[in-house]
Amino acid sequence: MKKIFFIIFFFLLMLAITLFSGISCSYGDSINNYMFSHAIIMGEIPYLDFNMISTPFYPFLMSLGLFLWDNHLMFMIEQSILLTVFFYLLYKIYGKKCSISLLVGCLFIFFAFNATYNFGVLFCIVLLLYLEEKHKDKDYLIGFVIGISILCKQTVGLFLFLPSLIFYWKDKKKLWKRLVGMIIPCFLFFIYLFIHKAIYPFINLCFLGLFDFSSKNTSSLSWYVVVGIIMFVIQMLITIKRRKDIKNYYLLFTFILIIPIFDFPHFAIYIFCFVLQLLPLLTVYEDYFGRLAFVLTIVVCTLLFSVFGYLVQPVLATKIDKFQYSIFSSNDYQKMLSNFQFFDKYNHPLILSYGVTQGLVQYDISRDNPITYFDILMYGNYGYRGSYKMIEKIKKIKDTYIIVNMASYRDKSSNNQFDKTVVDYVRNNYQKISEWRYFEVYCKN
Repeated sequence: MKKIFFIIFFFLLMLAITLFSGISCSYGDSINNYMFSHAIIMGEIPYLDFNMISTPFYPFLMSLGLFLWDNHLMFMIEQSILLTVFFYLLYKIYGKKCSISLLVGCLFIFFAFNATYNFGVLFCIVLLLYLEEKHKDKDYLIGFVIGISILCKQTVGLFLFLPSLIFYWKDKKKLWKRLVGMIIPCFLFFIYLFIHKAIYPFINLCFLGLFDFSSKNTSSLSWYVVVGIIMFVIQMLITIKRRKDIKNYYLLFTFILIIPIFDFPHFAIYIFCFVLQLLPLLTVYEDYFGRLAFVLTIVVCTLLFSVFGYLVQPVLATKIDKFQYSIFSSNDYQKMLSNFQFFDKYNHPLILSYGVTQGLVQYDISRDNPITYFDILMYGNYGYRGSYKMIEKIKKIKDTYIIVNMASYRDKSSNNQFDKTVVDYVRNNYQKISEWRYFEVYCKN
């Protein structure tokens, strides 16, 4: 009974983190992943109807609950369930000291726990650690999980077979079983792509598009890069010293998570994995430090919720369909309501915007509009030479109003990924008929 009570308490803590941290509705990747899952239950096909630059297992998994209730709250409940299972697995591996990793995740403002495909592959990594610790003879299952990790994020999952390759090079039978297990989900995904004639769009977006993505989004030298390299060197030393533990190899390859974008959200995920690799080195007073870390986690969460509440003045988005129980900052919420009234003046306009605080993603979801390539108008997010392909898509659209967010267009910050090439084409080739605040409206006949 005590165990069940704690699991329920922990689930509620995870739900509070996903709902009240101020990230779930203001961090673009999380809202975008809800949008992907929403599009799937509407019958849309990834890569054909809308653009993704990763493999789609996580949005498909998260779409299951949306078939019952298509609401952002359901999406957050699903993520909270995954987080509860996630930390249960860590507890089974590391014991009570796994609370230290929870504390570190909270100190880095919960970014490691965000509802994105990055968490999907992180969940797979932890599941692999659990299987290698408790069921290392389940080779087909381990290979299957590696295959699922590839289907969560191909650029990371492909590297997760290397620990098996390194560890069991001489045990061909064991290695073969893992390879077969890995191929099964990948083959099923290939069949899905083949049936929907989406093989080339998938290759274009998830592999060829990486050339555009890396050239536009590679991070410059920052303290993230410097600290990350130091952490990687430490990981290598730990792996060499404890080379008989295959779990170290999995955690070593988590460095791939931060390539090519080495920003704070990706760094938060990487440092979480780094801490996991440090946990086995803690061999004294483990229960004491674990309990202390959990208490500090509650304190940190309380403080962060209070700070978020003071800074953003959170409100429930009661007037936005499918987000009625989600929390926004008061400023963003009022801004979205005004923007939605403006968008509704035009019949199914094509909106070119960047970020989620302006409400484009929420607008299309709440209005059940088709999700398209234009919902995430970011460099490197629509395949090789993607900007020119997007211009070709605009050329094919007839009798449409195009609304351009000029605030996104004029933003000169280094982390602005808004594709201004597409906007330049619209502004140079179509007639501006209206403007309001920072929006310009163009007519395409």
